[in-house]
Amino acid sequence: MRPGARLALWAPLALAGCAGYEVLASGAGGGRPFAVPPARNDSMWIGLEAPLTRALRADAQRLLDVELTAAHPAYELRARLVDPRRAGRVGLRGGAYALGSALVEVAWELRDGAGAVLTEGVERRELEFVTSLEETDRAAYDQIFQQISEKIVLDVAAWLRAAEAAQA
Repeated sequence: MRPGARLALWAPLALAGCAGYEVLASGAGGGRPFAVPPARNDSMWIGLEAPLTRALRADAQRLLDVELTAAHPAYELRARLVDPRRAGRVGLRGGAYALGSALVEVAWELRDGAGAVLTEGVERRELEFVTSLEETDRAAYDQIFQQISEKIVLDVAAWLRAAEAAQA
């Protein structure tokens, strides 16, 4: 095959592969006051809201460059756990299981200081864990919350950056 033909074949693939991605600059929050109230948990799983809230607060500080506050925030990031579940995938004798899964869905909203919803979304993740390796559903939930938190905060950063670009 001629060298020019190879380039002609690869060029559209290379352009299509990088067309939709952009690296977000850190500091999209610009040091503004930002609130992340405790996540709402209407499920029977008491305590699952705490690791989600901790992860959201840590990621907001790390990725957005914001000042976390409860008084007069410019933005507020609210999260709500939607029906978290766990299941045994591979059963053992006596009712125990060797492989389990944890599933969670988190609905979130970014609000302005007046309480108007600016953007929102839903993130859903499922993670399997092996009980023979002493993995637990709680550890699986913690790992899921870390993944979901980072995704939510990156979505918020993208929205903040787009809003800032639209104002300029």
